[in-house]
Amino acid sequence: MNDAYGGLWTRKKLEILRDYLAFYVQALKNQPFTLHYADAFAGTGAHIPPMGDESQLELVSRDALEGSVRAALGIEPGFHRYHFNDNKPEHVERLRDLAAMEEHQGKQVDITQQDANDFVRDFCRSLKGMDRAVLFVDPYSAQLDWSSLEIVAASGKVDLWLLFPISALSRMTPMKGIRDEWREPLNRLLGTGAWEAAFYEVAESSSTPDLFSDAGPAGAERQERQEFAKLEAWVTSRLRELFPYVAEPIPLMSHNRPLFDLYFAVSNQSSQAIRLAKRVVGDILKKRRSS
Repeated sequence: MNDAYGGLWTRKKLEILRDYLAFYVQALKNQPFTLHYADAFAGTGAHIPPMGDESQLELVSRDALEGSVRAALGIEPGFHRYHFNDNKPEHVERLRDLAAMEEHQGKQVDITQQDANDFVRDFCRSLKGMDRAVLFVDPYSAQLDWSSLEIVAASGKVDLWLLFPISALSRMTPMKGIRDEWREPLNRLLGTGAWEAAFYEVAESSSTPDLFSDAGPAGAERQERQEFAKLEAWVTSRLRELFPYVAEPIPLMSHNRPLFDLYFAVSNQSSQAIRLAKRVVGDILKKRRSS
């Protein structure tokens, strides 16, 4: 893997994913399940675009996703079926080229060109009684709808690895008050309008404005956003309302700034499945948190 295209946060994410996929197929190899791996934002699977400025969050995230495709295909013993999706036709062509490589002959790979939300919903609804799946959702920014996560949780068959775009959430909720145009995208991302009351508190302005101040009159109400950690805690609590088990997220950082929170969630209601996932994922995340 080339660290140059994503940095240490990309390496950590891929190491965690590889560790879990290796455990998953080994643990279930003697069970009568059909095992699926699905990637909703699969990129090209091979091509590494030039690294841009760190502010180009979409580019950085896409680079990381391209690594996940190869990571999944490289796990042995493998999954019974692989499902790679991207909405860009040029990426789909590259994914098809990758699947056709000699080293991947014999692997059943399905490649689709859909909106990621449509893909997640269709994939989860297609799972049958003896199907089990790992779903990797690594959006370029804030494209994933909360309603898609509700369908993942309702499936009862999917283990989810989710990169939640916490930096995008922070950027879309400025400290001094929300912009009207961000309300609808945030409602889709978070699945409720309750985020505004949770993120912001009303404070009174104590200053007396002058000709050069944009503050309101003394005593006027203004919005102040909560601390960043409270945003993260609120997202975690929302996910735990959906899934039977959600691990504490791992923050993926660049230059001491959070880019994503990496979440693991179990949709299976079985207490045995939850205990096993909790133990194994706990060990994996403990090992990688300090790396």
